Amino acid sequence: MKTRIAVGCGLLLTLGTAVAGTWIYGQGKNEASKDEVVVASLHTQEVTPQMIAMWKATATSTDYIAPRVPL
Repeated sequence: MKTRIAVGCGLLLTLGTAVAGTWIYGQGKNEASKDEVVVASLHTQEVTPQMIAMWKATATSTDYIAPRVPL
């Protein structure tokens, strides 16, 4: 009987942690990034070597956002 209670509590804590982590992960969504994607898709243009050189010259390490993997 004690084993069943321990296993049940362990599963409950595991599922609760997964749900809480998913909920916290979902709170960080940025609405501005969605708007930027829409605006960028409306203004499509040829990428030139000069544009790439300018992007490389102005890029900073803060431009990179590490991908997050959902649970």
